[in-house]
Amino acid sequence: MNAIKTQNDHSDEAKKTIAIIQTTRIGDLLQTTHAIRLMKENHPEFRVILIARKKFSEPIKFILNKYFDKIIQIDHKSAMVGADSTKDALSNLKKQMAEINDERIDVSINLAFSKSSTYLHTLIKSENKVGPYFNLMHERVLQDKWSQYLYSTVMRGDLNPFNLVDLFANIIGVNKKMTHLSNKEYSNEEKSHVLIHPFTSQESKQWTSNRWVEVIYQTLKRNKDTKVIICGSSLDKTKTEEIVNSELLSSFKDRIDQWLGLELQELYEKVDQNYLFVGHDSMIGNLLSYKNVKSLTISLGPVRPHETTPYALDNYNLAPRQKSDELPYNVTYQCIEQLLKKNLINIEELHNSCSTLSINKLNLYKTDMLANGDVTINELLHKEQNAKEIMRNFYHIAWSSIITEANISMDIPVINSEAKAQLMSHTKGIEALFELSEFGKKYSRYIIEEISKNTPSLEEIKKFSAKLDEVDTLSDMILSSYPLLAPVVDYAKVAKNNLQGHNLVKLSESAFFTYNEVSLLCSVLYEFFEKCSLIKKQPEAARDNV
Repeated sequence: MNAIKTQNDHSDEAKKTIAIIQTTRIGDLLQTTHAIRLMKENHPEFRVILIARKKFSEPIKFILNKYFDKIIQIDHKSAMVGADSTKDALSNLKKQMAEINDERIDVSINLAFSKSSTYLHTLIKSENKVGPYFNLMHERVLQDKWSQYLYSTVMRGDLNPFNLVDLFANIIGVNKKMTHLSNKEYSNEEKSHVLIHPFTSQESKQWTSNRWVEVIYQTLKRNKDTKVIICGSSLDKTKTEEIVNSELLSSFKDRIDQWLGLELQELYEKVDQNYLFVGHDSMIGNLLSYKNVKSLTISLGPVRPHETTPYALDNYNLAPRQKSDELPYNVTYQCIEQLLKKNLINIEELHNSCSTLSINKLNLYKTDMLANGDVTINELLHKEQNAKEIMRNFYHIAWSSIITEANISMDIPVINSEAKAQLMSHTKGIEALFELSEFGKKYSRYIIEEISKNTPSLEEIKKFSAKLDEVDTLSDMILSSYPLLAPVVDYAKVAKNNLQGHNLVKLSESAFFTYNEVSLLCSVLYEFFEKCSLIKKQPEAARDNV
């Protein structure tokens, strides 16, 4: 279902109320709020309330208050601390739930996808629910297609091409005809300050202090009028001192400052047009995207640039080309220098100033907007794409078309020999998955036809159901040999576990439509492979079998 439906009456009395549940961390809250910005641009007729944990929502309330009509903060800690018994703690939690359920909520939307948020969503009294909740059998329910997609693809692998903001907007049902994004630069063309956030929640996502020392040293050496500010929490003091007190930076101490433990609102207000932000995948980059501050994100380890790059246009993201590659820090300070002086990165200059060995170890992405309003990231350094990049681009087109009926186009990619071999090896998998989906459609239809008879045969229905079980088992087996098809197989599995209907006919119809979606996706994928010359184009009569 779509949460958004057209309304003509914009009066306060007529406004429908949508409750957004986002109980995860500050970065997720900021991405959720970008989705609400899109919603407000395109659907001002709705009243939107936010349900979030106090510890994460309070620091960015100055942002949240701009876009939500009301914020309800859940504070599990206050409910538990000071309670004399379990009964008292439950009583405190019930009071928090009462505040939520005092609202007349037309649609509640769970964007957190955690187990605790799913329980919370279950307890909220709303006329319609979007996103995960538990039914009376304690089964997780995911009825809308975009939530099924997010749960099956984002939560399980790295082939998702969508920024999380756009996924959240799709789940909400936003029609992105209008957008708050702009190519108008907030940052000056020439900037004098670099705000660096070299910390993350996981060691695997960040450089060592020595790496940052080298980047800062080269930045200050090559840009005489530039100052560097290191920002972080008060807990980052030790690591900050490791960087600042390095012997290599001893002659630049008067040009290095520290912003540790600042309130986020204070940091946000300090940053002006003279700043460039550089840092690992972090909440700070997402926060400053609300000002359209130019940013260069350093994505390491398990970070997925497609999902988490700050939601603004013309921002950059550096990431290793292969997981085993180390990101060359020399390319980083070259990018910083260009952004400080020109507000953009000239790729030809980067090739001339960096070695081919360094360039070949990384991807440099730049954010852009597609025709349907989605933000995407384009790789700038390499004409040839690897197999995963090609499949991500295809999946962006295919899922947008099949679920939302959005039309997106892309150029035929330049494919190197390694990627070509990897993709061609998946041809048999596409054919097998298509054939299995067609069998699924057939046996679903047989069940519907059998039930519609005056005297339906239970044995026949059981036989067809067993065939469907075989189809599903064989579909799951495709994953081991054809991992690039994981998004299709996983989506089908989640969708089939959440079939809609209260009787066998409705459930069978729902199964038929799910198999049809997979079949259609395989057909489109097969045609895409043909256009990329990965499959020898067959005569129309021969293609009818695929």
